[in-house]
Formats: sequence, C-alpha cells, structure tokens
Amino acid sequence: MNSQRPLRILIVEDDPDETNLFLYGLTREGFHVSAVDNARSALDRMKLERFDAVLSDLNLRGGMRGDEFLRTVRRTHPHVAFVMLTGEKDVPTAVQAMQDGADEYLLKPSGVAAVADAVVAARRKSDRRFEKERRARLAEHGDFMTQFTTIRTLVNTLETKDVYTRDHSKKVALCTMIMARAMGMDRPRMRELRIGALLHDIGKIGVPLTILHKEGSLTSAEWEVIKKHTTDGAHIVTPLAKYLPEVQRIVRHEHERWDGKGYPDGIGGLDIPLGSRLIMIADTYDAVCSNRSYRKAQTPEAVLQIVREGAGAQFDPQLVPVFEATYHLFPKPCL
Repeated sequence: MNSQRPLRILIVEDDPDETNLFLYGLTREGFHVSAVDNARSALDRMKLERFDAVLSDLNLRGGMRGDEFLRTVRRTHPHVAFVMLTGEKDVPTAVQAMQDGADEYLLKPSGVAAVADAVVAARRKSDRRFEKERRARLAEHGDFMTQFTTIRTLVNTLETKDVYTRDHSKKVALCTMIMARAMGMDRPRMRELRIGALLHDIGKIGVPLTILHKEGSLTSAEWEVIKKHTTDGAHIVTPLAKYLPEVQRIVRHEHERWDGKGYPDGIGGLDIPLGSRLIMIADTYDAVCSNRSYRKAQTPEAVLQIVREGAGAQFDPQLVPVFEATYHLFPKPCL
C-alpha cells in the first residue's frame, strides 16, 4: 500500500470468521483496522474516532442493513470512503448502493488483497469527490462574495446620499444581533439575519433626495414612493436569494406590522419573517434615538415605552420582553 500514513478502516461485519480474516489480513497489509458487528455500533464508534474508510457487509443483522447504514454515513460523514460487501444474488442492491454513495463494492467471498485494493481505490474516489466539492464551495463562496460586495457598495452609496442612513444599517444590524443572540438563535439563521439587517433599507437608493430629506410631512404620493423601498430592496438583493433565501424575505417584509396593517403585502402575525419582526424593533430604536430634521434624539427609555405600547399592533408581543431584556446593550443615542 502506497500512502503517507496508514489508512484507518472500520469493518462492519456480523460474521466472526469474515471479521477475523479482514482484521488480520488488512493489518498485515499496513492498515489500522477496527471492527464492530452492527451498524449502530459503527455509528457510535465513528462519533468517537476518525476513520478514512468503512468496509461494510450489505446484509447486516441487528436492525439496520448495510444500505441504510451507507445512507446514514453519507449524511453524517460524507467524506469517509465506503466499500460495500455483498453476495452475488444482491448485485441489483449493490448497484443501488453505488447510486446511494458507495465508492466501491465487492462480491463475497473476496480475498484480503482484493479488499485492500478496493479500500485504496475507494479512498482515492472519496478524495477526488471531496476536492471537487471543495472547489465548488469555493467558487460558490466567491460568487456570493462578489454579489454581496456589489450590494454593500450600493449600501455605501445610499449612506453617502442620505446623512441619516449613515451607519444606520450597521446599528440596526447590531441591535438585531443582540436580540437574536439572547433568543439563542443558531449561527446560520443569525448570518442571514445580520445580512438582512444590513440591507434592510437598500431600496431607498431609488428614492429621490427631495423626499428622503423633506422636513415637513410627506404627501400621499411621496409616501407611496417611500413605501416602494421594501419591494425595490427585495428586487436588488435577488442575487443573494440563491445562497441566503431568507434575506430577500426579511428585506421585503421589514415594514409589515403584527396587526397586518403594514406594507408592502399587509401580512401579519407569524406570517411575517422573524428577522423582519426583530428588525422592526431595532429600526424603531435607532430611528427614535437619532437626531432628525424635525425632532431631537430621544432616550432608550422612550423607545421602551413606544415598543410596549405597540405590542400586538406594530410589534410582535413575544419579542417585546426580548427587547426589554437587551436594549441596555444597544448603542447609546447622542443626546
């Protein structure tokens, strides 16, 4: 065997004679070999030890057959090489096993040399599969970063265009993350939420400055232009939907209200994405705590009162206690 280090093989075989044959023979061939007699024990062993390859009988006893075991390994240990052993009458099943992700299969009885060759070949296939997947992930990540960088450039353009929005997106994202972390949200969802928060106002890039900077009340027509920023924003972030589909929903629905009186779609309650409901509170906090052309910044306690009074109407009532428990961690307003 030509390898820089001995491959670690786990044999899963309920025939003691077969097990001993392969244990002794593969060890003499230079492999590090372990053995169990059922699939459940194999899965437990694989949680504790790292293996390069699995050699498994198809007709395992003990509740889980080899084909089910293979599918489980492919989900939990996708880069482990897998060699299936099967009797001649089970060739159609073995073909299916190859389609399910086995790298090699051998007909019983097979000698030690044939098994050793199959394990090495399976490992090579697994390595090539891993490298192909790695390159695909890198290419996808590069494409995502290109799309995200382009959209972030638009955010920077928007923040240059509108003094108020300068750093607003970052502060809203920070406040949203503080609440999400307190709720125990997992990392993938927090990632989508953070990006959604950073991009929540991106649609305002299409709103004229005369409307964005207007000091008096907006006319009905001007208000309709402002309201379009949610759907325009969702359209702008479409390239991210392939990688982070929740971001587009968050951006579209961040002005929906719990009572269904928001925009653009008038949905309410739990139909509103959780990210949008959190951003609604964070956005309100930063808006009220910031100096505007028509009023000065207010205190965080003033926002707390606004959010409490809006529970069940504008805001998700279940998120109000989360805000109450975390708002003291939010960026302080410049009073």
